[in-house]
Amino acid sequence: MIWLGVLCAALAVALVGWVVATERQMREMARNLATRGQSARPLALRFPTAAAWELAQEANHLIDEAAEEKRQLQKNLASFSHDVRTPLAGAQGYLQLYGMAVTDRERDECVAAAAERLTAMRGLVDALFEYAKADDGARALVVVPVDVGAVVAACVADLHPAFVERQWEPTVRLDEDVVAPADPEALARIVENALVNCLRHGAAAPAITLRRAATADGFTLAIANEAEGLEALDASRLFERFYRGDPSRRSGGSGLGLAIADALARAQGMTLTASLTDNRFTITLRG
Repeated sequence: MIWLGVLCAALAVALVGWVVATERQMREMARNLATRGQSARPLALRFPTAAAWELAQEANHLIDEAAEEKRQLQKNLASFSHDVRTPLAGAQGYLQLYGMAVTDRERDECVAAAAERLTAMRGLVDALFEYAKADDGARALVVVPVDVGAVVAACVADLHPAFVERQWEPTVRLDEDVVAPADPEALARIVENALVNCLRHGAAAPAITLRRAATADGFTLAIANEAEGLEALDASRLFERFYRGDPSRRSGGSGLGLAIADALARAQGMTLTASLTDNRFTITLRG
């Protein structure tokens, strides 16, 4: 019986050691996770159990994701800062020329050019503000039954001058009486941003199709048009903030329009997807 007591004591000591080692490793993991903002170094721990090791591996995966997101955010902010500085520098240049102008006409031209560039900068800042609001999970949306076709038609009408300027005539096919729960303003912003994206980057008039889904209040809205340079785009990143595909191409905009649309869609329980097929860019909203 003595050997049994010794064995139990040894097992108890081993168990206590196992618990202490596990707790020490967990505390070390907690300290490392608490400082992951300052260091993206992976956790290198030796755990006494497979489950704890899996936990460390998952923590390392999350650290890698956070580090990549931080790098991407820094890259995007640098790009956005460049886009803001460019019109600001242009405005400053024209204001300096204003001081050197000798005729009223030259002064008027300088003021007009400076105002145009400041307006462009204001558009970029406003877009960033709109994205922050759209991505705010605490934002309260007013969801009511909405005539989706009426919202789409109103957005097309609002942008009619821009379509005329490009000599485009959109093809519009809307099922009647498509009513769905949505925030009217948010839904209109989604449609408007998709259409503006067509105007900025498309090569031909868009085709707009609204179809009633099998469910009572479901629908599918597709906005498609031909576009050039689609091979430079990554379809999986089209809804990322500031994403523009080929950075060498500058066709206006902040790179936030589709990100805003996606955030507003998700806030209403809808899905927004994009596809690139045979030089055709299609944005699809499903409610």
